[in-house]
Amino acid sequence: MGSAASRNVMSGGVKTITLITADNERFEVPEAAASLSQVIRNAINNNGSAAAVATGGGGIQLSKIPGKVLAKVLEYCNKHAAAGSSGDDASSGEAGNDNEEELMLRRFDEEFIDGVDKFMLYDLVLAAFYLEIQGLEDLACHKVRDRLEKRAVEIRKTFRIKDNYFAPPDEEEDDKKQWLFV
Repeated sequence: MGSAASRNVMSGGVKTITLITADNERFEVPEAAASLSQVIRNAINNNGSAAAVATGGGGIQLSKIPGKVLAKVLEYCNKHAAAGSSGDDASSGEAGNDNEEELMLRRFDEEFIDGVDKFMLYDLVLAAFYLEIQGLEDLACHKVRDRLEKRAVEIRKTFRIKDNYFAPPDEEEDDKKQWLFV
């Protein structure tokens, strides 16, 4: 992490944070989007004093994440931060409106994660874990699981495997061995 979190104000009064990647790319990110990461939120809270903000420190160094991966992570964060802030600003509070926004966000997530190749997916899992972005980590890990399940089905078809060769545990057999666990 860098020594100071750099906060700027974009036009429209939106606070931004400067993030610096492993390959020294700089990203100006809305604070709301950056704060989806627990790691970045902690860096802002720890280093975001008035003096550090006023001096416009170098930004937050993300030494394990390359620029192309951070760009993809920020695409996710920007969309989710915008959806979160629109939900906070909604004065109507209509349940139908919330469901529609949730549906739009789920649709975005599906398109987002379906649009990445296996290498980017792997990088997203690592980046989400490193940055502690739970929603992205869950999304990426579910996609990995889905891809592995499809792969398993293909392998079974190719080699004509009927089952897993593992029988489910027999309850009666477990009862006989109960004395082992006393």
